[in-house]
Amino acid sequence: MTRTAALVALCSFVCAPFAYAQSGQVKAVFAAVPFQQWVEEGAKADLPWHPRITPPRLTLHQRIAVRVEVQLDGKELVKRCCDGQAIALVEIKDQQGRIYRNYGEKELKDAEAALSEYMIDISWEIFLLPGDYKATIAFYYSGRNAHSHSLTVRNVHVGSLKGDPLPGSWRDLPAVEFCDPQPEGLDAFLLPNIEGRLNLPAKTSQQIHLEILENVTPYPSERRRPKLYTDRLSVFLPILKTFAQLRIENGTAGVLLLDFIRRRVIYEQQDIRQGQVSWADLKDAMAADSAAAVDVHDLEQGEEFGQFFWSEMAGRLEDAGSDGSMRVFIVISGPMELGSRKPIEIAPPARGNFAVFYLRCDFLQTPILERPPFFAGPVAPSEQTTERLEDGIGKALRGLKPRILAVDSAQGLRRALAAILSDISRM
Repeated sequence: MTRTAALVALCSFVCAPFAYAQSGQVKAVFAAVPFQQWVEEGAKADLPWHPRITPPRLTLHQRIAVRVEVQLDGKELVKRCCDGQAIALVEIKDQQGRIYRNYGEKELKDAEAALSEYMIDISWEIFLLPGDYKATIAFYYSGRNAHSHSLTVRNVHVGSLKGDPLPGSWRDLPAVEFCDPQPEGLDAFLLPNIEGRLNLPAKTSQQIHLEILENVTPYPSERRRPKLYTDRLSVFLPILKTFAQLRIENGTAGVLLLDFIRRRVIYEQQDIRQGQVSWADLKDAMAADSAAAVDVHDLEQGEEFGQFFWSEMAGRLEDAGSDGSMRVFIVISGPMELGSRKPIEIAPPARGNFAVFYLRCDFLQTPILERPPFFAGPVAPSEQTTERLEDGIGKALRGLKPRILAVDSAQGLRRALAAILSDISRM
């Protein structure tokens, strides 16, 4: 059994993410053990485990997060097979004394012998507002193995962002939100269970229609190695979800996903309200547009990549001002060669009321340089790096005089978001 398969087999937990209002299931799990008594008894490590809380960090979702991890030795689970469950409990208490809880459990009947070779992580990513928290983490086995437990208490301090360009963006958010500890597929990037919404209002003097166009075209190397494409989606989908939360107070907004290879809009939703995108429909659309299943005919038509982008932008620009509203476009893409034989440059319409922002995502999921063999020649650029050397998107847009914002981190994304929000609010 491979390491990946082993982890998947072991980590099929039944977990219940929730906010301050605890679900009945979470209450029942905590009520099944003398949790408060354990807390009063203090820290102990009767069972082998390795609890850990990572330092707070700003994520691409523009929320500060910590990761709570409970690492277990696979040998221990196999030894206790096959009665009961392995159960981890997490309690977070905020400065006001409010309590937030979550849990994970694993049926020990699933603990196959091969898993004894691995260390297993049960983890939760938790969004926190700036402040001080007390985290209590406990672990025990139920069933005939229920005779001891381990527990630790950690203090967590989340500082405010220095020079925060979006100081009001977390207004009305809960102090604590648990992400789904066992997300499936794209849910790991879209976090559909997170109910809190960023406060990103744009007050304009004129009516506007905002369109967020994200380029999710796979690079050639990503078509050959789909894992690389998944890595890039882990960047692009959180960015899309963040921008979809822009609140246009005098107008409307829409989101689109573009696939240049297939020359089509693979997903579009107009008139979204406060980030209420149909993420389930978006996931279905992306599943039908798999990077690993590109038609050979599509690849042969490479010179039309740029033509597709030109036609999409030109058609939407022609509508600018037709209904009295200003058109605002936010193009989200990594640098990409459009594959056209002739340079593509999108001309502004003769009479158009529009503005264009180009969010150029310079994230790289692989090293900039490939590691050469021992005693080999010069170090060569990685394949993904080479594919990003040509910014065809930027060249195609330059006739529209876009504001270009290059981002390569969550902090850079926050600054870019603040700049775009400020510009839109002055329209």
